[in-house]
Amino acid sequence: MRRLALLIIAIIVGFHSCKKNTEITKFNLNKIESNYILEEPTLLGDEIILPKGTQWKFTDKDHSEVEFILPPGFAFLLYNKATGQAKISLIGGGYSCTCSENGSCTVFWNDEFGYGCLQNTCKGTCTGKKAKKNSNFTIEGVIYLKNDMIDINKPTNTASLSSIGKEIFFNVTEVRNEIKRTYDFVYKHIKTPDAFTEDALEFDRDKYIMVKTYLYGVEMALLIPNDENIDEFFPSIQKLSSPSSCDCSSGESSGCELKTKGFFGYKVYYCNGCKTCTMH
Repeated sequence: MRRLALLIIAIIVGFHSCKKNTEITKFNLNKIESNYILEEPTLLGDEIILPKGTQWKFTDKDHSEVEFILPPGFAFLLYNKATGQAKISLIGGGYSCTCSENGSCTVFWNDEFGYGCLQNTCKGTCTGKKAKKNSNFTIEGVIYLKNDMIDINKPTNTASLSSIGKEIFFNVTEVRNEIKRTYDFVYKHIKTPDAFTEDALEFDRDKYIMVKTYLYGVEMALLIPNDENIDEFFPSIQKLSSPSSCDCSSGESSGCELKTKGFFGYKVYYCNGCKTCTMH
Protein backbone atom coordinates (compact mmCIF):
# COMPACT_ATOMS: atom_id res chain seq x y z
CA MET A 1 0.00 0.00 0.00
CA ARG A 2 2.80 2.40 0.95
CA ARG A 3 4.76 1.89 -2.26
CA LEU A 4 1.64 2.15 -4.38
CA ALA A 5 0.57 5.41 -2.72
CA LEU A 6 4.00 6.95 -3.24
CA LEU A 7 3.92 5.90 -6.88
CA ILE A 8 0.53 7.59 -7.19
CA ILE A 9 1.99 10.88 -5.98
CA ALA A 10 4.86 10.53 -8.44
CA ILE A 11 2.32 10.26 -11.24
CA ILE A 12 0.46 13.36 -9.98
CA VAL A 13 3.72 15.31 -9.77
CA GLY A 14 4.19 14.37 -13.42
CA PHE A 15 7.03 12.94 -15.44
CA HIS A 16 7.67 16.03 -17.49
CA SER A 17 10.17 14.31 -19.76
CA CYS A 18 7.19 12.36 -21.11
CA LYS A 19 4.82 15.31 -21.04
CA LYS A 20 2.75 15.85 -24.14
CA ASN A 21 3.46 18.98 -26.14
CA THR A 22 0.78 21.55 -26.91
CA GLU A 23 1.11 23.04 -30.35
CA ILE A 24 0.56 26.78 -30.51
CA THR A 25 -0.93 28.31 -33.62
CA LYS A 26 1.34 30.83 -35.35
CA PHE A 27 -0.25 34.11 -36.36
CA ASN A 28 1.06 36.29 -39.17
CA LEU A 29 0.97 39.60 -37.33
CA ASN A 30 2.29 41.50 -40.36
CA LYS A 31 -1.20 41.29 -41.88
CA ILE A 32 -2.94 42.79 -38.86
CA GLU A 33 -3.26 46.57 -38.63
CA SER A 34 -3.31 48.68 -35.48
CA ASN A 35 -2.00 46.05 -33.09
CA TYR A 36 -1.62 46.94 -29.43
CA ILE A 37 0.14 44.99 -26.69
CA LEU A 38 -0.85 44.96 -23.03
CA GLU A 39 2.16 45.98 -20.98
CA GLU A 40 0.55 44.81 -17.73
CA PRO A 41 -2.11 42.24 -16.75
CA THR A 42 -5.45 43.86 -17.59
CA LEU A 43 -9.03 43.36 -16.43
CA LEU A 44 -11.60 42.03 -18.89
CA GLY A 45 -15.09 42.44 -17.46
CA ASP A 46 -15.25 42.19 -13.67
CA GLU A 47 -13.35 38.96 -13.00
CA ILE A 48 -10.98 37.87 -15.78
CA ILE A 49 -7.41 39.09 -16.11
CA LEU A 50 -5.74 39.12 -19.54
CA PRO A 51 -2.01 38.36 -19.16
CA LYS A 52 0.78 40.76 -19.96
CA GLY A 53 1.77 40.46 -23.62
CA THR A 54 -1.78 39.98 -24.90
CA GLN A 55 -2.19 41.54 -28.34
CA TRP A 56 -5.43 43.22 -29.36
CA LYS A 57 -6.81 45.13 -32.32
CA PHE A 58 -9.99 46.82 -33.49
CA THR A 59 -11.92 44.82 -36.06
CA ASP A 60 -14.13 47.54 -37.58
CA LYS A 61 -13.98 51.21 -38.52
CA ASP A 62 -16.36 52.18 -35.70
CA HIS A 63 -14.02 50.59 -33.15
CA SER A 64 -17.00 48.77 -31.65
CA GLU A 65 -15.15 45.46 -31.36
CA VAL A 66 -11.68 44.21 -30.47
CA GLU A 67 -10.17 40.75 -30.71
CA PHE A 68 -7.35 39.27 -28.65
CA ILE A 69 -4.30 37.11 -29.27
CA LEU A 70 -2.92 35.71 -26.04
CA PRO A 71 0.83 35.29 -25.47
CA PRO A 72 2.35 31.80 -25.92
CA GLY A 73 1.39 29.38 -23.17
CA PHE A 74 -2.13 30.76 -22.64
CA ALA A 75 -5.56 29.97 -24.11
CA PHE A 76 -9.15 31.07 -23.66
CA LEU A 77 -11.87 29.17 -21.86
CA LEU A 78 -14.89 29.85 -24.08
CA TYR A 79 -18.54 29.08 -23.32
CA ASN A 80 -21.68 28.87 -25.44
CA LYS A 81 -24.57 29.40 -23.02
CA ALA A 82 -27.19 28.30 -25.54
CA THR A 83 -25.62 24.88 -26.14
CA GLY A 84 -23.71 24.47 -22.87
CA GLN A 85 -20.49 23.84 -24.79
CA ALA A 86 -17.23 24.78 -23.06
CA LYS A 87 -13.92 24.63 -24.88
CA ILE A 88 -10.27 25.62 -24.78
CA SER A 89 -9.27 27.76 -27.74
CA LEU A 90 -6.32 29.84 -28.86
CA ILE A 91 -8.55 32.05 -31.01
CA GLY A 92 -12.07 33.44 -30.90
CA GLY A 93 -11.73 35.75 -27.92
CA GLY A 94 -12.91 39.33 -28.20
CA TYR A 95 -14.82 42.19 -26.62
CA SER A 96 -17.63 44.13 -28.30
CA CYS A 97 -20.00 47.00 -27.58
CA THR A 98 -23.58 47.12 -28.86
CA CYS A 99 -25.92 50.12 -29.07
CA SER A 100 -29.56 49.62 -28.03
CA GLU A 101 -30.81 52.17 -30.62
CA ASN A 102 -29.36 54.07 -33.57
CA GLY A 103 -25.66 54.75 -33.79
CA SER A 104 -22.60 52.92 -32.56
CA CYS A 105 -20.56 52.42 -29.41
CA THR A 106 -16.79 52.42 -29.15
CA VAL A 107 -14.65 50.04 -27.14
CA PHE A 108 -12.23 51.87 -24.89
CA TRP A 109 -9.31 50.60 -22.84
CA ASN A 110 -7.11 51.90 -20.08
CA ASP A 111 -4.73 50.18 -17.69
CA GLU A 112 -6.85 50.96 -14.62
CA PHE A 113 -10.38 50.00 -15.71
CA GLY A 114 -9.64 47.53 -18.50
CA TYR A 115 -12.17 47.36 -21.35
CA GLY A 116 -15.49 49.18 -21.52
CA CYS A 117 -17.86 51.08 -23.83
CA LEU A 118 -18.22 54.73 -24.87
CA GLN A 119 -21.40 56.19 -26.41
CA ASN A 120 -19.81 57.47 -29.66
CA THR A 121 -22.86 58.07 -31.92
CA CYS A 122 -25.20 55.77 -29.96
CA LYS A 123 -28.60 57.33 -29.12
CA GLY A 124 -29.44 54.63 -26.59
CA THR A 125 -27.33 52.64 -24.15
CA CYS A 126 -24.13 50.74 -24.80
CA THR A 127 -23.69 47.17 -23.65
CA GLY A 128 -20.34 45.43 -23.54
CA LYS A 129 -19.76 41.68 -23.66
CA LYS A 130 -16.74 39.39 -23.50
CA ALA A 131 -17.34 38.08 -27.01
CA LYS A 132 -17.09 39.10 -30.63
CA LYS A 133 -20.35 40.38 -32.14
CA ASN A 134 -20.98 37.37 -34.37
CA SER A 135 -19.80 34.76 -31.89
CA ASN A 136 -21.93 32.68 -29.53
CA PHE A 137 -18.90 32.00 -27.32
CA THR A 138 -18.13 34.32 -24.42
CA ILE A 139 -14.74 34.47 -22.71
CA GLU A 140 -15.08 32.91 -19.25
CA GLY A 141 -11.40 32.52 -18.46
CA VAL A 142 -7.76 32.42 -19.45
CA ILE A 143 -5.92 29.18 -18.72
CA TYR A 144 -2.25 28.12 -18.64
CA LEU A 145 -1.51 25.52 -21.32
CA LYS A 146 1.85 24.35 -19.95
CA ASN A 147 0.07 22.83 -16.95
CA ASP A 148 -1.91 20.35 -19.05
CA MET A 149 -1.20 17.41 -16.71
CA ILE A 150 -2.24 17.31 -13.05
CA ASP A 151 0.58 18.49 -10.78
CA ILE A 152 0.94 19.10 -7.03
CA ASN A 153 3.35 21.97 -7.71
CA LYS A 154 1.88 25.42 -8.35
CA PRO A 155 2.61 26.38 -11.97
CA THR A 156 4.47 29.48 -13.08
CA ASN A 157 1.17 31.07 -14.12
CA THR A 158 -2.31 30.43 -12.77
CA ALA A 159 -5.63 30.63 -14.55
CA SER A 160 -8.04 33.55 -14.33
CA LEU A 161 -11.66 32.38 -14.44
CA SER A 162 -15.03 34.03 -14.02
CA SER A 163 -17.52 32.49 -11.59
CA ILE A 164 -19.14 30.80 -14.60
CA GLY A 165 -15.72 29.70 -15.82
CA LYS A 166 -14.99 27.95 -12.52
CA GLU A 167 -18.13 25.87 -12.99
CA ILE A 168 -17.87 25.02 -16.69
CA PHE A 169 -14.09 24.38 -16.58
CA PHE A 170 -14.82 20.79 -15.52
CA ASN A 171 -17.08 20.29 -18.55
CA VAL A 172 -14.14 20.69 -20.95
CA THR A 173 -13.21 17.39 -22.61
CA GLU A 174 -9.45 17.76 -22.05
CA VAL A 175 -9.99 18.57 -18.36
CA ARG A 176 -12.32 15.64 -17.71
CA ASN A 177 -10.06 13.21 -19.55
CA GLU A 178 -6.96 14.26 -17.60
CA ILE A 179 -8.75 13.94 -14.25
CA LYS A 180 -10.09 10.54 -15.28
CA ARG A 181 -6.64 9.40 -16.44
CA THR A 182 -5.13 10.29 -13.07
CA TYR A 183 -7.91 8.74 -10.99
CA ASP A 184 -7.98 5.60 -13.15
CA PHE A 185 -4.34 5.01 -12.29
CA VAL A 186 -4.74 5.88 -8.61
CA TYR A 187 -7.64 3.50 -8.06
CA LYS A 188 -6.73 0.76 -10.50
CA HIS A 189 -6.18 -1.75 -7.68
CA ILE A 190 -7.75 0.15 -4.74
CA LYS A 191 -11.36 0.58 -3.67
CA THR A 192 -12.64 4.07 -4.39
CA PRO A 193 -13.78 6.07 -1.33
CA ASP A 194 -17.45 6.29 -0.40
CA ALA A 195 -17.14 10.08 -0.72
CA PHE A 196 -17.20 9.66 -4.50
CA THR A 197 -20.74 8.30 -4.38
CA GLU A 198 -22.13 10.33 -1.47
CA ASP A 199 -23.01 13.99 -1.17
CA ALA A 200 -21.06 14.45 2.06
CA LEU A 201 -17.51 15.81 1.97
CA GLU A 202 -16.39 13.63 4.87
CA PHE A 203 -14.09 10.66 4.25
CA ASP A 204 -12.00 8.15 6.20
CA ARG A 205 -8.84 10.12 6.96
CA ASP A 206 -6.96 6.98 7.95
CA LYS A 207 -7.32 5.67 4.42
CA TYR A 208 -7.53 8.78 2.24
CA ILE A 209 -6.26 12.35 2.08
CA MET A 210 -7.33 15.35 0.06
CA VAL A 211 -4.41 17.04 -1.74
CA LYS A 212 -4.22 20.34 -3.57
CA THR A 213 -3.33 20.03 -7.26
CA TYR A 214 -3.31 22.21 -10.38
CA LEU A 215 -4.53 21.67 -13.94
CA TYR A 216 -4.28 24.37 -16.62
CA GLY A 217 -3.44 26.73 -13.77
CA VAL A 218 -6.71 25.99 -11.95
CA GLU A 219 -6.52 25.05 -8.27
CA MET A 220 -8.44 21.93 -7.28
CA ALA A 221 -8.19 18.97 -4.93
CA LEU A 222 -8.15 15.20 -5.47
CA LEU A 223 -8.92 12.48 -2.96
CA ILE A 224 -6.13 9.87 -2.90
CA PRO A 225 -4.96 6.99 -0.66
CA ASN A 226 -3.11 8.03 2.49
CA ASP A 227 0.52 7.14 3.16
CA GLU A 228 2.61 7.99 6.24
CA ASN A 229 5.71 8.71 4.15
CA ILE A 230 4.17 11.22 1.75
CA ASP A 231 5.58 14.25 3.59
CA GLU A 232 9.07 12.78 3.52
CA PHE A 233 9.14 12.03 -0.19
CA PHE A 234 6.99 14.96 -1.35
CA PRO A 235 7.56 17.88 1.06
CA SER A 236 5.69 20.33 -1.20
CA ILE A 237 2.44 18.38 -1.13
CA GLN A 238 -0.44 20.30 0.45
CA LYS A 239 -2.79 18.06 2.40
CA LEU A 240 -6.18 19.61 3.11
CA SER A 241 -8.51 19.29 6.06
CA SER A 242 -11.75 17.34 5.99
CA PRO A 243 -13.81 18.93 4.73
CA SER A 244 -11.52 21.47 3.11
CA SER A 245 -12.29 25.16 3.55
CA CYS A 246 -12.21 28.05 1.11
CA ASP A 247 -11.51 31.69 1.90
CA CYS A 248 -11.81 34.84 -0.18
CA SER A 249 -8.43 36.44 -0.72
CA SER A 250 -9.33 39.54 -2.73
CA GLY A 251 -10.81 41.74 -0.02
CA GLU A 252 -14.22 40.08 -0.02
CA SER A 253 -15.38 38.93 3.39
CA SER A 254 -17.53 35.93 2.47
CA GLY A 255 -19.14 33.88 -0.26
CA CYS A 256 -16.34 31.46 -1.07
CA GLU A 257 -17.28 27.81 -0.60
CA LEU A 258 -16.01 24.34 -1.36
CA LYS A 259 -17.79 22.64 -4.24
CA THR A 260 -17.58 19.31 -6.02
CA LYS A 261 -17.99 18.02 -9.54
CA GLY A 262 -18.63 14.37 -10.23
CA PHE A 263 -18.05 12.43 -13.43
CA PHE A 264 -16.82 9.00 -14.52
CA GLY A 265 -17.55 7.80 -10.98
CA TYR A 266 -15.03 10.23 -9.44
CA LYS A 267 -15.14 13.64 -7.77
CA VAL A 268 -12.99 16.73 -7.91
CA TYR A 269 -13.08 19.51 -5.29
CA TYR A 270 -12.74 23.26 -5.97
CA CYS A 271 -13.62 26.70 -4.60
CA ASN A 272 -16.04 29.26 -5.98
CA GLY A 273 -18.11 32.20 -4.78
CA CYS A 274 -15.82 35.24 -4.85
CA LYS A 275 -13.24 36.66 -7.24
CA THR A 276 -10.27 34.91 -5.68
CA CYS A 277 -10.90 31.85 -3.51
CA THR A 278 -8.05 30.01 -1.76
CA MET A 279 -8.37 26.39 -0.73
CA HIS A 280 -7.04 25.31 2.70
